[in-house]
Amino acid sequence: MKTLLDGVNEVLKRVQVISETNILTTLTDSGKQTFIDLAVQAWNESVDQIYSKAKKMRPRQGEEDYITLIENKRSYSLPCDLVQIRWPLHEETQGLYIHEYPGGYEELRNIQTQPANYTGSATFAAIDPIQGDLYLNRVPLAGDAGEVYRFFYWKDLGLELESDQFPFSDTVFRAMVPVVAEVWRFYQNNRFTTDVAKVNYGRAVRALLQQPRQTAWVKRYGGQIVTNPLGQNPFDDA
Repeated sequence: MKTLLDGVNEVLKRVQVISETNILTTLTDSGKQTFIDLAVQAWNESVDQIYSKAKKMRPRQGEEDYITLIENKRSYSLPCDLVQIRWPLHEETQGLYIHEYPGGYEELRNIQTQPANYTGSATFAAIDPIQGDLYLNRVPLAGDAGEVYRFFYWKDLGLELESDQFPFSDTVFRAMVPVVAEVWRFYQNNRFTTDVAKVNYGRAVRALLQQPRQTAWVKRYGGQIVTNPLGQNPFDDA
């Protein structure tokens, strides 16, 4: 599998910062550090984007943690690398669950005119956007203390080290190089070729999902019937 160093080299070759004869052997180079750092940033943003477009969790992105209820304690710290909780939280001894409060943190706070009066076994929770803590809809009592609620979450998986491997195949990598190069150009020169990024994102997403490219399709778009023998839908952002 390709490494971050491979990715930076491919992008910098594409934007003509380096050539085949002077590829980087490390991500530290005083003369090119700004270009290197920008390529690393572009790769991380693009990898996040492709998994978001594919609606797929990155390999090794899942993690498990838990909170242990404490009497009179309503807010609980969450892992520092947490990106998204996979609701609900599950107490396995009694089979209890804490679900995400549908209206979010602000609504939960607003509907409880006297929050201290809401006590007992929590059934809902929300993430406090200010402190980043998990805020329960009820304050645990003595009988609730000690209950352990486990949860899965998606964690941050940034690419930082030159030896860090990309979480996808070389086929996806090759499709991503021109996309990342366009992101790099945008940050460097405020110039972005939308069609290049669009087509290659489509290639990368299909490769990530291991979906074959269609040989042809017919689509009714407004009052027109559009046929594309190459299988690339010009109205599809993926």
